[in-house]
Amino acid sequence: MSMYFSLQNLCDFDITRPVCDMAAFFDYELASDDQHSLLRVSYEIEGHRVTATFYSGLHIWICAQKCDLNNGLEPSSGEITRCIKLAVVDVFKNATELYPAMPWGILTGVRPGKLAHKLLDAGHSANKLPEYLEQAYLLPRNQGSLLTDIAVKQKRILPDSSRFSDAGIYIGVPYCPSRCSYCSFPAGIVPQDEESQQNFVNLIEQDIQNVVQLLGMHSLSIKSLYIGGGTPTSLSDKAFARLLEVVGKYLRFPEVAEFTVEAGRPDCFSSNKLAAMEAAGVDRISVNPQTFHDKTLQLIGRRHSVDDFYRAYEEVRASTIPVINVDLIIGLPGENAEEISYSLKKAVELAPENLTIHTLTLKRSAALFGSKIQLPAEQAAELVEQGRELAASVGLEPYYLYRQHYMLGHLANVGYAKPGTESIYNIQMMEERHPVIGVGPSSSTKLPLADGHHLRRMNMPKNVAVYASGLDEFCRKREELFR
Repeated sequence: MSMYFSLQNLCDFDITRPVCDMAAFFDYELASDDQHSLLRVSYEIEGHRVTATFYSGLHIWICAQKCDLNNGLEPSSGEITRCIKLAVVDVFKNATELYPAMPWGILTGVRPGKLAHKLLDAGHSANKLPEYLEQAYLLPRNQGSLLTDIAVKQKRILPDSSRFSDAGIYIGVPYCPSRCSYCSFPAGIVPQDEESQQNFVNLIEQDIQNVVQLLGMHSLSIKSLYIGGGTPTSLSDKAFARLLEVVGKYLRFPEVAEFTVEAGRPDCFSSNKLAAMEAAGVDRISVNPQTFHDKTLQLIGRRHSVDDFYRAYEEVRASTIPVINVDLIIGLPGENAEEISYSLKKAVELAPENLTIHTLTLKRSAALFGSKIQLPAEQAAELVEQGRELAASVGLEPYYLYRQHYMLGHLANVGYAKPGTESIYNIQMMEERHPVIGVGPSSSTKLPLADGHHLRRMNMPKNVAVYASGLDEFCRKREELFR
C-alpha cells in the first residue's frame, strides 16, 4: 500500500518529477493536499548544496548532497537534479529503513546510454566509467559495465565524426491488423479497402519527395532506412509493394548501409510481401513472436499462432534477406517464469542475427494499463539475466538499450546482435546523436545540436486525416528544424 507525502520546493525550478521518481522506490506518492508527511527540498546557492528534509509525525530526517562544479563555475541544472535525487533517496532510506532494488540507480530516463556517451565525450575513461556511475548515480557495477560497453561499441559502429551528416530515415505506417492489449503505440486498424491504402502511400510519397529536397539542401547522407509502425505488412500486398517501390525510387542511395522493415506480425505476412522486400533490397527484417505460447498470444489479442511465426521465420530465413530480428516480451499476462524461460530458449534456438528482449511496460493508452502484473520484479530481473546469458551463448552481444516509464521491475529493453549485424537505425534513434528524419503519421524528426547532447525535434500528427490535411505545413515545419 502506498504512503503519501506533500512536497515543499525551495528550489527555483520544478523538481516534482525527479522527486516523485525517487519516492516511488519507497512506495511513496505525492499527495494532492498537505495533510501528510512533508518533504522539503532546498538548494543553497553559495554552498552549492542540496538538502532534503523529511517530516513525519514528530520525527525529522535531514540529508544533504554537495554538487560538483562545472569547470569551477556554477553546477549545471542536471548536476543539481542528480544531487536532489541522491538526497531524496538518502532521506527516504533513513526514514523508512528500506533499501529497495534500484537496478538502474537514480537513472529513470528512457536513454541512459546518452549519459555514458556524454561522460566519455567529456574525457572519462571507459575502464573507470562503471565505478564513477556507481558512485555518482548509484548504478550497479554490472549495469555500468553494460552501459559503457554499449556506448563504446556504438562509437565504433557510428563514429562521432559522422554525427551531423549521416542521417537515419524512419517511415511510419500507423496501421495494425488488430491491437495488442499491451500496446500503447498510436496505431489504428488498417483500412480494408485498397483505395484508402493507396491514398496513404500517395501521402508517404509526397512526404518523401520533400525529404529528398531537405537532404540536398543540408548535405545529409542516408545511413539507414527503417519502415516501422504499427505493422507495415498490414497493408495489402499491392499497397505494400508500392510503398517499397516509392522508398526505393527516392531514397535508395548508394550510401545507405541498412534497410529494415518491421514485419513483426506473422498474421499479415505473405510470400508476395517477402518477394517485394527482396526486390527492394531490404537487408534486415523483424519477425516477432513476443512469446512462444499460443494461450498468451490469444490473451493479448494477436491473431496468429506460434506455428504461424515459425512458418514466417523459416520463409524469411530461406530468402536473400541476411539479418532477422526476433522480439520477446518478459512479463506478458498469465505467464510465469518457467513459461518465459521456455520462450527465451526457443528464440535463441533459432539463432537469429538480432534478438531484442523487452520487459513489459503498461502505459496509460494500453488496454492492460492498471492491470496487476503477475510476474514479480525479482523474477523479471532473473529472466533478463537469463536472456543475456542465452544470447551470449550463441554469440549475440548487447548493442543498444532503452527504458520506459511503468516498466516492470524498473528494468530495460536490450537489443543483442551478432557482431557486424547491429541495427544502425536503432543506435541512431535511441542515442539521438545523429539526425533522424521522420516520414508519415506519428513519426519524429530529431536534429542533434552542436553540443551532441541536446536536440531539436518535430513530431508528425498521430491522426492520418490530420496528417493528410496539413502535410505541406508539417513538411515546412520540419524544414525549419534544419535552418
